[in-house]
Amino acid sequence: MSGQQTVDLSKVAIAEAALARVPARLARRYGLLPVALEGETLTVAQANPDDPIGVMELESRLGMRVRTVTASRPEAVARAIERYYAGAAGDETPTALAALERLVNRAIQIHCSDIHLDPEEGMGVARMRVDGMMRVVSEYPPAFMADLISAVKVAARLDISERRAPQDGQIVMDSLGESIAMRVAVIPTTHGEKVTLRILATAAVSEELDRLDALGMSEMHYGMMRAALEQAYGVILLSGPTGSGKTTTLYAALRHLREPGTQHILTIENPVEIPLKGVNQIQIDGERVSFAKALRSVLRHDPDIVMIGEIRDPETADIAVKSALTGHIVLATLHANTSVSVITRLLNLGVSRELAASTLRLVVAQRLVRRPCPHCVVREPATEAQCAEFGWNPAAPPQVARARGCAFCGQLGYAGRLGLYEMTPVDRALRDLVVADASEDSMADFAFEQRKLPTLAQDGADKVAAGLTTPEEVRRVTFVGEVDV
Repeated sequence: MSGQQTVDLSKVAIAEAALARVPARLARRYGLLPVALEGETLTVAQANPDDPIGVMELESRLGMRVRTVTASRPEAVARAIERYYAGAAGDETPTALAALERLVNRAIQIHCSDIHLDPEEGMGVARMRVDGMMRVVSEYPPAFMADLISAVKVAARLDISERRAPQDGQIVMDSLGESIAMRVAVIPTTHGEKVTLRILATAAVSEELDRLDALGMSEMHYGMMRAALEQAYGVILLSGPTGSGKTTTLYAALRHLREPGTQHILTIENPVEIPLKGVNQIQIDGERVSFAKALRSVLRHDPDIVMIGEIRDPETADIAVKSALTGHIVLATLHANTSVSVITRLLNLGVSRELAASTLRLVVAQRLVRRPCPHCVVREPATEAQCAEFGWNPAAPPQVARARGCAFCGQLGYAGRLGLYEMTPVDRALRDLVVADASEDSMADFAFEQRKLPTLAQDGADKVAAGLTTPEEVRRVTFVGEVDV
């Protein structure tokens, strides 16, 4: 009965229907974690695949076939059981607080970034954003949904009697020794209050973002980033839409910079999303303290490296580039669509061309794409249309991944994400173009036509050819191809 397949529980979408079939006491007694339910077959993960007793009892009690898989880390099974069955001593109906703990535990297990509690007509729905995409995880009767929202508001120290005005707060929970911080936002809707919980800090996320070379950068891009970080001074700017991984890249860069232990690093953020050991992080209140005011104060503390969460206004932009002139490495984000348009955006904020040219070291645009699920991915030769779209040789088409969907990925076909990058180092030739008032198109032609730097779309094509993502994902975030008008 024991299966030979090995799974990483941190990357498996645990099915609520599977959990509901197995009582907490049996899961704990035999060390079995329900993973998936397909028809009359229940899949469970176990630490010891050679112990059939628990599987036999489950088959007897449930009257269904039980298939086993082996956890890649044996200790993960016990931890996952405690997380998913938090608050359940036996088979009793969970309280609202226990349901909240279970939602949070599940969110951490599947690397969810946001939990949404949405009131709808006749029901309440819990959704989670995983790998940038929303999925429904639970439905609740209206009365229980109201209790669940009240439990959230109590934990966030919000006014539970106020139901007509938006409220914001924060929850810090301890889950098996791991501190979980969540930003809570409550807003009234036509069917009741909606709650969004943004997960800010976990040890799992901190571990996942530990290395700069684990973000999906190509060897060329990794070399560009390292070279820019190792400069004596200068500005490194990252751009991309909300949710494109800019903060992840910034934090990984800071971890890289702090390693020797000889640099004084200060950050200005709103909010501080992940605590970084060895880095002084400052959380500002956007209403009372602006990025510019905080940056001006920070520079009096003799930092070597300053990270600014976002450059939003001319004053912050001016102070940031001028601080680079005085010997600081400055990392920041700026809203733009391409790497070269970052330069244009900085100039539009009032920074002089001479100052921008002399301080900029690297401009980056990035997006996030999903990785195909390793349990159900299918690889097929690229079609002629795909070869034409992505610039591949149709006589020797690469094997491209196709997402199918299975029980381990929640039928989505994807598990995990990686970055697509477009990087433009600001060298002497590009600096001359900036000072000479060259257009954005001219700078783009220099970077991508003359220097042959890869665009976002080309980086995506390379990663599709390497089997790291799918054509659909690259098309979704980079708009590859022409649109007929």
